[in-house]
Amino acid sequence: MQREQLGERIKRLRKELEFGLRETAKKLGISAGYLSQIETGQVKTPPAPKVLQDLAKLLGDDFDTLLLLAGRVPEDIEVTIVSDRALTTFLRTASEQGYSGEDLMGLLAQNGRK
Repeated sequence: MQREQLGERIKRLRKELEFGLRETAKKLGISAGYLSQIETGQVKTPPAPKVLQDLAKLLGDDFDTLLLLAGRVPEDIEVTIVSDRALTTFLRTASEQGYSGEDLMGLLAQNGRK
């Protein structure tokens, strides 16, 4: 099964809530044309984090999920990884060895906190 794209998800959630395109755009403070471009995947650059945060709040969705679907890294995660290069190496190595995020969280839970 193919992963849902950002625009598909936003459109699906908006329709589930029975929000019209213009109504939703107005609540977000963006144009209906721009929201339509987001929903159809026609935007050249991903929506700004503020737009995604407002969408998540309005549609009752998870902000981090929308960020990731938009190809953006949450700011706090980016700062953490950039400030500690060993984390980048650790995550790359864990991924290469087949560990999932769930696996790593389980290991942390088993070993307790520092």
